[in-house]
Amino acid sequence: MRGIKFHELFAVLEESERERVVRAWGGGGEGQDLDADAILAKMQDEDGVAEIRSYFDGLTQVLLDYLLEQPGFVAGHRTLVRVGEDQGTPTSSAELAIKRLVVQGFVFQTVSQGIGDHGEVAWILPLELAEVLQVLQGKAKPSREPQGPLTLKDYLQKKHFHEGKEAKALQHARQAYKLFLMPNAVMARIRRLEPKVRELVELALRRYGGILPRSLAEKTPGGEGAFGNGAELRRVLEESLLGTVRHFDFRRYGMEFHEEALWIFQEVTLVYLKKVSRREGREPPRLVSAGVDIATNVMRFLRYVDENGVRFTVKGEIFKATEKRMMARLVTEEDGEDPKRVFRFLYRFCRQRRLIEPTGERTFRLSEAGRNFEEMELIKKLRLLLGFAIEDSSSGGDPFHQVRLRRILLRLLRRLEPGHWYDAMFLPHLARNSYMTQLDGLGVETYFDDLRAQGCFLVLEDQSQLIWNLFHWVRHRLHMLGIIDFGYKGESQIPQWLRLSRLGAVLLSNAQGEGGRSTLVVNPDFEILLFPEEDAFELVHSLDRFSTRTSAEHVYRFQISEESVRSALADGMGIAEILDVLTDRCRVQLPQNVLFSLQDWGDRAGLLVLSGERVLRARKPEMIDQLLKHPRVRELTGKRPNPNELEIKKDVRLGDFRGMLRDLGFYLVLPGKSKKGAENSPSQKTG
Repeated sequence: MRGIKFHELFAVLEESERERVVRAWGGGGEGQDLDADAILAKMQDEDGVAEIRSYFDGLTQVLLDYLLEQPGFVAGHRTLVRVGEDQGTPTSSAELAIKRLVVQGFVFQTVSQGIGDHGEVAWILPLELAEVLQVLQGKAKPSREPQGPLTLKDYLQKKHFHEGKEAKALQHARQAYKLFLMPNAVMARIRRLEPKVRELVELALRRYGGILPRSLAEKTPGGEGAFGNGAELRRVLEESLLGTVRHFDFRRYGMEFHEEALWIFQEVTLVYLKKVSRREGREPPRLVSAGVDIATNVMRFLRYVDENGVRFTVKGEIFKATEKRMMARLVTEEDGEDPKRVFRFLYRFCRQRRLIEPTGERTFRLSEAGRNFEEMELIKKLRLLLGFAIEDSSSGGDPFHQVRLRRILLRLLRRLEPGHWYDAMFLPHLARNSYMTQLDGLGVETYFDDLRAQGCFLVLEDQSQLIWNLFHWVRHRLHMLGIIDFGYKGESQIPQWLRLSRLGAVLLSNAQGEGGRSTLVVNPDFEILLFPEEDAFELVHSLDRFSTRTSAEHVYRFQISEESVRSALADGMGIAEILDVLTDRCRVQLPQNVLFSLQDWGDRAGLLVLSGERVLRARKPEMIDQLLKHPRVRELTGKRPNPNELEIKKDVRLGDFRGMLRDLGFYLVLPGKSKKGAENSPSQKTG
């Protein structure tokens, strides 16, 4: 049997199958059946076929070699599966290998009465493609050439290198590069393009971030047929120093991108988007900001675990009823993040950082790391949360690509001026472009080559998936962390604008939070009113520790209660530190009933202060009497210099002693907990 030619196989395909084959070989847009000749030409291109074949894993190569050995280059489906199983792989792997050959357009389905019984489904290689593959057998794999210049800098260096002596030409290229990148020069070159070309370039920049595949342009209103002659469009763009048009193949880098595309140079895209994406003038109609809510929610999550001993299932999941009670304690805004999403993020973070640990009774308890976390500075807490968010794989997409894209996006975000609004897709597009120009330097090809050598089945992401998975992370992680604020239009649920927040600027070390100083008022009914300025996030987080936030509009409102103060004491926050926060920013004198109540609540909670190196001090002698009723305390303590003090023996570790007191229902405040000296008792603090 000689075999069947490509045109015969292609002619009997349904329209959807034809479109798949066209896309696989990069032959054109949807429904362009006349591209069969172009596909056949690519099938007969030895270098191109060898390049595509080099992406196949070992099992797929085995099945392809088996087909080449069969009469007519055809084999039944069950036969190919058995060939795969003979290699020691499961049936599912053989099925996936066959699917790769189908998706790539290497094999076509047929029914042959000569194969098996009752006309079994079979797979056949087109005659022309089989002949090329036979020629390639025994040849070394082709060297993988780079994609070509993707940046204006690389394009100029390549162009001038061929025009003259190397040193002189490269020096000229560097000098010209700075001139060509001036914003006014870039915009002028775009304006000078012919109207149709300019519309296509601006479509690529505004909507797709500077990378526009032909197939995507054909589906976009205003882009149908705009590519025209790709070679002519490439000449115009390169002569204008704006970009290029070329057939790109990024499959070796683990991306589903192998077709002709318009590519605007990375630097040009940056200049253009920075100019047109920035929103000047008024604030967006609707603004959503998370502030320090995530740090407060971690604190509340840990408090609940410490106070209730949370049970979990055999699978390690918290029971649904408990989950609902814990979510009810979280700080959430009406337009903010979904509480379930916040809760799951908190749970993964606390488990991964070992802030909570399981017990033998299938409950969680607060670990020592969890107790230490609450006493960290706000920025340090947020940086730990950000580090976890970067590596978190729950936001979708291939983690290998997404983690690298996130790090690039954060570097770009750090350069933005806080408070200025940009289009929501501004950063994701720039991060994607920067990543794609660094693939060789980041070792991406080597990583995916290793996976193919191991026989792994790779699910490749296209450009849209890369972008939207990254935007999903920005929307549900950076916003949750308070690094980015979003602006919305009307009732839309999709943000149109974003900005770097003041908190984000400090967290990314882009600013120091300079500006007005926040102040507060404490009312006799234990309500706190906070009038926020640019440094409010530190103060909000401190107030969240010992009071309950009731409102977060233009003025923040908090309510102090004995329960909230007791929780703060359990976290290691002393009454002296609470008074520091209240008096340092208070516009008026602290009400006497609030002062006395705080002192009384501290006494009732069993608050002790470490005075000096190893002396416990209580506000009332009765507390020392109550403490000495416990035999273990008497073993670890010594003299009682006066009725309000008790010495701790020198060989006792303070951390262990503090933990023992906490188990007995007393709270010990260590030195350094107050700006004015936490070693002072509440009575000393107030004179």
